[in-house]
Amino acid sequence: MIGKVVPPILVFGALGGAWLAVHHMGTAPETHDSEVRSAPEEGPMKEVLKLPPGKVNSAELIAHAASQRSIQHSHSVPGRITYDETRHVEVRTPIDGILEQVLVQPGDRVVAGQLLATLSSPEVGSARSELMRCQSHEELRTIEANRAQEVASNVRRLVELLDEEMATSDIEAKLQGLELGEVRKVIQAAHARLQLAKELRDNVQPLIGSGAMPERVIRERQSEYEIARAEFEAAREQALFDVAQAEREASAKLADAKRQTQIAQQTLQSLIGNSPSTDSQNEASMLSTLQICAPMAGTIESRKFASSERVYRADTLYVLADTSSLYVSAAVREKDWPAVGIKEGTEVEVIVPAVESERMSARVQYVGREVDPNTNSIPVVAALNNPTGLLRPGMFVRVVLPIGEPQTSLVVRPESILRHDDQQFVFVQVGDYEFQRVPIETGLETENWTEVKQGLELGQRVVERGAFLLKSEWLLEGESE
Repeated sequence: MIGKVVPPILVFGALGGAWLAVHHMGTAPETHDSEVRSAPEEGPMKEVLKLPPGKVNSAELIAHAASQRSIQHSHSVPGRITYDETRHVEVRTPIDGILEQVLVQPGDRVVAGQLLATLSSPEVGSARSELMRCQSHEELRTIEANRAQEVASNVRRLVELLDEEMATSDIEAKLQGLELGEVRKVIQAAHARLQLAKELRDNVQPLIGSGAMPERVIRERQSEYEIARAEFEAAREQALFDVAQAEREASAKLADAKRQTQIAQQTLQSLIGNSPSTDSQNEASMLSTLQICAPMAGTIESRKFASSERVYRADTLYVLADTSSLYVSAAVREKDWPAVGIKEGTEVEVIVPAVESERMSARVQYVGREVDPNTNSIPVVAALNNPTGLLRPGMFVRVVLPIGEPQTSLVVRPESILRHDDQQFVFVQVGDYEFQRVPIETGLETENWTEVKQGLELGQRVVERGAFLLKSEWLLEGESE
């Protein structure tokens, strides 16, 4: 009987033990959480840091008083150094030909008018020959015009003397050595006949009415005088007209010769462009030689051809530039769009990474109007002085463009500002070896200064060099507590 009762008792005992074990496991974590919640919270970290004098001296801390300064918002954008458009030119060939001489190479300094190369072109020779012909023809027409003007002046003087009824011998004396041309023979012959008719008429005048001379003879003498006088007047008028007409014709021919010369000069100029056409090139051996000279002083940046090569019109022989002044083209994209409002003449800062991040100043020349579809940017172009030639076109730079108007604010150096748990703060020196952690709110930031909106007062000494060391000491002190 007892053997039958024992197994059920053992089963119930095992079940009871299992229930107690499960109940204990379920209640243990709750007891642990209660213990954690009842643990005391850690106190706040100290705001004033005090360091030993030796550590402060070895750290070589530097603190400066917070001050008010005029600062301006700016954007740093990428850019490239380019040639100054007003001091850069491509020296091109004005006509087809063969290069006879190439006299300079890249890196050479040249002066304005210096000979760079010579080019042989038969077309230039023909144009020069035509110009020489026109110039010779103009010289002949000039001589003819001057002679016609001189003859006309002398004939008018002769007519004036004849009108004064001077003696022929006196007239010839006054006009001796002066050129009168064919007019001399015609007008003087008419005047001689007039003088003879006048003498014959005057000789019979006293005999009028005396009967000593027939009336018919007297009338004939008077008629001969009138005829001679009319012939002289006709010769006089014709002479004046002829010399005036000859003068006009000579002037017209001279004007036409000058026009032909100008046309020949323009034809030659259209062939040679700005290249000089000196008298030495008018020699037969030089007619087809074209001298290509430097249009300005500068440095030969590149050369495209060598001697004896054939070149064609508008081929670039050299790139010539004066690199003492360069342009900086800054690319302003959409994220920097306020920078397009920068005005001409504004001073900007240029940072050259290739030259140990050297900083230079440039002055804005203009702001582009069209957005480049390839870069989605607008160029801001500034002039940059380069007296030493250190900078070269194509170099990458960063351009700091000011945005908006300057404002006066309380500022500190950017290296003074530290961050911990998403909070900005600085260390203010409150004693020789004591430094207070002061939370701040910052505003406008530039490369050299940061605006402090809240937290600091004017004149408080803010640690600049060694601020990170103070932060490390402050954190270590907080952990030790």
